[in-house]
Order: sequence, then structure tokens, then C-alpha cells
Amino acid sequence: MPKTEVRHPDKAVSTGACSMNPAMPAREREQIEPVGLIGLGLMGRGIASCLLSQGLEVMAYNRTARRAQESIPHIEEALHELVRRKLAPRSRVAKWRERFHLVGSVQELSPCRFVIESVKEDLPLKRRIYGELEAAVAARTVIASNTSSLPITVLQAGRRRPERFIGMHWGEPAQIMRYLEVIPGRQTSPRAVRLTRRLAEICGKEPTVLRQDIRGFLSNRMMYAMIREACYLVEAGVADIATVDKSFRNDMGWWALLAGPFRWMDLTGIPAYAAVMEGLLPKLCNTKSVPRLLRDMTAGGATGIANAKGFYRYTKASARRWERAWVDFTYDMRRLAEKYAEKKIERE
Repeated sequence: MPKTEVRHPDKAVSTGACSMNPAMPAREREQIEPVGLIGLGLMGRGIASCLLSQGLEVMAYNRTARRAQESIPHIEEALHELVRRKLAPRSRVAKWRERFHLVGSVQELSPCRFVIESVKEDLPLKRRIYGELEAAVAARTVIASNTSSLPITVLQAGRRRPERFIGMHWGEPAQIMRYLEVIPGRQTSPRAVRLTRRLAEICGKEPTVLRQDIRGFLSNRMMYAMIREACYLVEAGVADIATVDKSFRNDMGWWALLAGPFRWMDLTGIPAYAAVMEGLLPKLCNTKSVPRLLRDMTAGGATGIANAKGFYRYTKASARRWERAWVDFTYDMRRLAEKYAEKKIERE
């Protein structure tokens, strides 16, 4: 990798290996690059691939050096696939290694103007990282967490500069999906919201910006309500797992990419939903404990296709086929989402 000299953002910066994204004005680039990334697991690798595919310079840290090195072939494969699918130009991706810098400590992220934390949902761990990060980066560096459930107000509590902390919840595969949630905490500044939203747009996302902080944000709250009811239907003997899945795929799975719940009610008639809710809502599951079905699966060591042990039976080969199908499907859904984008329909 060619050596790139990078100094603190408050001083002169020489980034000879940095490739400029032509879609990003110089002033915006100066407020975002280099982008720091903490955590190179499944999500972190996808986030890195997404940033690099847009020509951004990325400095990444992972606690274990082995995982950091293992991320490189995964990123290379993801970028190759984006080019093959015509979602990124070959010219922008060709020299990605010159813009991707693995560092050995959080302190070495000091040049970064925007940092994305993507480690496991462990509050003490995140707080330790934030302490190190705040001691290293410039005062105006935005720190975004890829948490999927922890309130941002909790994460920014007790920080030196809480106004720069924000939620940036990515979907998986991060380099393909258009989904991304932006969640301001109680003390998050408008500048942090603006830069986070702009970075999401640069990355080809259709960002959802929440008006206020709430645990689980938008998509997870809706998804977990659905999963709770699905588990209840199986536990109550109403249907087996495969039948519940089939019903979901062939109903909600059929329309949800085109329309959210409110657009769907507009399309199919609002009064019917109000009438059904009167009798149905009192009968829905509202338990506050983890469903027995999930507890039993977890206790039995099931992780899903990762260890070929889940709600369904898998061989190693069939698990790989499902994983490949998931990626291919995500590319197909992205094309459909772009074809039937709300703004495009409104214009027509």
C-alpha cells in the first residue's frame, strides 16, 4: 500500500492516496474525510465496502489484527461484485487499497473527521471506545454509532462533546441496501445530523431521519413486533414455522418494498383497517419476555446459517446457497426499489 501522510484535521492534511468523489463538493469532503471505522466484523466490512465504492478514504480499526486482515478479501470481493453489477464504476474502485488504511489503535484514527463505530451491542465496550476516541479526534469530528437498539441519548451521556454523537443504523448487506436510519440523541447538533445524512446520500442510501431518539428506532421496533407475533403463532400451535414464513413472504413480503404501512392503507382502503383493529388488537401477543421458541434455539447453540443450525435444517452447501440467494435477492430488490422510488412515481 502506498504510504499516505495524514495529519490531524486541525492542521494541514496531505492525503496523496485519497481519491476524490466527483459527486461530493470539496467543502463537504473536507468535513467527512478521512472516514474512520471501528469494527470489521460482518457489518463493518460491508460499511467499509460501501464507503470505498464511493471513492472515500477510510481508516479502520479492529481490536484483533487477524480479523482486520481477514476483512481485506471480503471487501475486495464485495467491491468486485458492485462493479460487476454496475453499481460502482471500475475506475473509482480500481485503487481502493490506496484509500483503505488499517490502523493498530483507536488513537491512530485522530485524522478522521467522521467516525463510524460498529462493534457489538455492549454498552460498557462502546463507552470505553468513545472515551479513547474523544481523546484522539478533533472537537468537530462526528461520532456515529451503528447500534441497532441502544438509545443514542444513553450513548452520548457523560461525553465531552455529546452534540457530535449520533446513530447511523445500517442494513445488511451494507454495501447494497438503500436502507439507513439516522437517529439524533437529545443533545445531537443539527450539524451532526446534516453531515450524517449527507454521508448516507453520498453512499447511495435513502436515509430515514428520526425526529427523536427511541429504543430500537423505527425499523427494529416494527420488525420485532412482527417476530414476537410470529413466535406466538408457532408456540400456540396455530401454524408451523414454514407456514408462518410462507404467509409472511406472500403477503407483506409482496408489497412492503413498494409501500410502507401507511401508503398500503391508502392503496387498499383505510376504513377496513380501523374496523379490523377493534377486534384484533386485544388478541395480539404483547408479552414482554423473549419468546420460548427463541430461548430454546439459543440455548441449543443455534445461530442460523452461520453454523448450519437454525429454525430449518441446513447442510454446509445449502447454507451457502441461502447466503448467496440473500445477496442476489438484495441486488434485485435494490433495482426494484430504484425503479419504484416514491419521488419517481410522484414525478410521473
